[in-house]
Amino acid sequence: MDMTPRVYVWGFTDDERSRFSTFVSEMGVSRCEAIEPDQGNLMVHEILFSDKTGPEPLQVDAKVVLFFNCQAETIHAIMKNAKTRDLPQPIYAMVTRENVDWRFGDLVEHLKKEHEFVLRRMRQHKEEA
Repeated sequence: MDMTPRVYVWGFTDDERSRFSTFVSEMGVSRCEAIEPDQGNLMVHEILFSDKTGPEPLQVDAKVVLFFNCQAETIHAIMKNAKTRDLPQPIYAMVTRENVDWRFGDLVEHLKKEHEFVLRRMRQHKEEA
């Protein structure tokens, strides 16, 4: 089982993926891979550890960066420094013991809901201030 630290991107154009890959390489992560639409209905662990593809492509309009086995300092540096570059502003997530057995599409939907909740809370706090 390959435990090499890597970053996966979902929903990026080829140009965005190329620029993001260069950026994460500068941050110390040598592998940046795309999750393709025909992998979107696979379990996260299947994406990480196999070459499987699914029968139905996933169509989800979100940009996601999924960290696998990356050091916390590296993740924080990527998230912080990406804001200062001409890069997409995705939803960031880490592979965890819990979500490694999720279907990737379900994980993306969950992340989108969490992201929307956080944005609503931030807007509410601004309005209250």
